[in-house]
Amino acid sequence: MATSGVEKSSKKKTEKKLAAREEAKLLVGFMGVMNTMRKQRTLCDVILMVQGRKIPAHRVVLAASFEVELKDAEPGIIEQLVEFAYTARISVNSNNVQSLLDAANQYQIEPVKKMCVDFLKEQVDASNCLGISVLAECLDCPELKATADDFIHQHFTKVYKTDEFLQLDVKQVTQLLSQDTLTVRAEDQVYDAAVRWLKYDEPNYQPFMVDILAKVRFPLISKNFLSKTVQAEPLIQDNREELTDIRCPFEKQRDAACVFRDNAVYILGGSQLFPIKQMDCYNVVKDCWYSKLGPPKPRDSLAACAAEGKIYSSGGSEVGNSALCLFECYDTRTESWHTKPSMLTQCCSHGMVEANGLIYVCGGSLAMGWWRPMVCI
Repeated sequence: MATSGVEKSSKKKTEKKLAAREEAKLLVGFMGVMNTMRKQRTLCDVILMVQGRKIPAHRVVLAASFEVELKDAEPGIIEQLVEFAYTARISVNSNNVQSLLDAANQYQIEPVKKMCVDFLKEQVDASNCLGISVLAECLDCPELKATADDFIHQHFTKVYKTDEFLQLDVKQVTQLLSQDTLTVRAEDQVYDAAVRWLKYDEPNYQPFMVDILAKVRFPLISKNFLSKTVQAEPLIQDNREELTDIRCPFEKQRDAACVFRDNAVYILGGSQLFPIKQMDCYNVVKDCWYSKLGPPKPRDSLAACAAEGKIYSSGGSEVGNSALCLFECYDTRTESWHTKPSMLTQCCSHGMVEANGLIYVCGGSLAMGWWRPMVCI
């Protein structure tokens, strides 16, 4: 009896092995046939798009072979998309529209993407238009971006006062302020927007001050606003040296010094909206203008003269500050500036002339009144 039981058990094992081998043969044969059909694109019912390449396959084989995890996907959103595939219905609202749009864009479900875009176009207002514009650019929705950007430009005076505006990065602010289609009462509103953004995080935004303020069309701002508001702004007063590269082509250059040497007129210093950093030169023979590096310390109300083949500058003042005792020399051959020993007294709006190897500084004013003595240097 015991021997008979062992024989039966051994027989069953042998039968199972034979069955497993047959199943393996059938499976290999089946998969071989399916693979041949895939290569011949026979009865393929799904195409995988990978970087522009089309890969045909059979859904049943893929479903039986792989379990794909959709990482970073929201289960509720994926469930809605699956339900949409079966019913062609989906609910789009303010709570799920961004997640739905992101998923629909990622999985290329164009009908859902269009529904989300249409919904957002109806929701655009001053408080969200900037965010919608950024979202549309990230998800490649040109129609939605155009709608948001048009709203931003038409309602800029409301948009720049929102919290969203303060969250823009320097590139986004620069691009926005440079637009010619902004609807504003006057250019001072563009200036106000620039200053508001800069002051929101002044320590971190200070390096971008020139780039941002350069987008403001200062020549279009009234002189009254320039003098009473712009020049009185602490942000401007504390960073005048950094802003010397901003020129106002239609604003009169004030309090500059003029020197003639070697058939060229040199215009030093002075200010428009800010002290001027460069030195403008006019060649009377060639009848042309060009620019050179101006005095190391940009300022106005300075004096200058030519002596012994060089140009000397003295004194002057920074806008809103007291007179200076600076004395500098410009070598026209090396086109370089050199700082000389300071004058004995601070002065600005003074005169300066060379005679018999001496440079005379006379007249002008101090910080607290007029200065009458003449000094020889």
